[in-house]
Amino acid sequence: MVWAFSSRKHSPLGPEQEFIALDRRDRRSQWYLLVALIGGLVVGFVGAGLSSSAPFWLMAVYDPYLIMVLAVIVGAGAAGFGWSLLNSSMAAFGALVGQITADSAIHHEVPLGGLGSAPGGLVVGLAVIALLGPLGYGATRCDRLGGVCYGLTAGVLLSMTAEELMAMTEEWPYALSASALLWAGFLLLFRRRIGDRIFGAVVGLAYSVGYGLVLQAL
Repeated sequence: MVWAFSSRKHSPLGPEQEFIALDRRDRRSQWYLLVALIGGLVVGFVGAGLSSSAPFWLMAVYDPYLIMVLAVIVGAGAAGFGWSLLNSSMAAFGALVGQITADSAIHHEVPLGGLGSAPGGLVVGLAVIALLGPLGYGATRCDRLGGVCYGLTAGVLLSMTAEELMAMTEEWPYALSASALLWAGFLLLFRRRIGDRIFGAVVGLAYSVGYGLVLQAL
């Protein structure tokens, strides 16, 4: 693991150095993939296990923002676009398996028994988590495309509270606070220039407001 994440530089002197760089990249990609899967399992298992006993405000912050943050992190640290999509997909798959395991082992419920009633919600949720990986990877770019990717990442986080805002549930203030903090945190993390930060913030707000208007129209 130390070898995989070593920051020591090798000058391109020949095939041996190129092989070392490629080997380090492959090892790092493998570790990120493992972290994504195990992290998703832990997040899904703990969240499902605490769902019946934890305070409602804690679950409003925990679900779904923790798994979304994990997807962005493993996507941003990926070695390429394909790896970022694979990492976030493994995080989504791990979260689903962890939730099913907790439902069966802790709550003694039939696995997947309650998911068949709303397959669209499950599919959309997994797709959003999987897409956050490539968006996080794109947000690391220091150009206008990176600003767009960051804006969409932040917009997805903000739009997660749209349905709760429309329904005025008890959880909406906590969900809104969590998404706003993550939006600001990703803004400082990914965008280095003031102009890029403003552009990314505008894209994120536009996406979230547009999503809310679509929900209101429906």
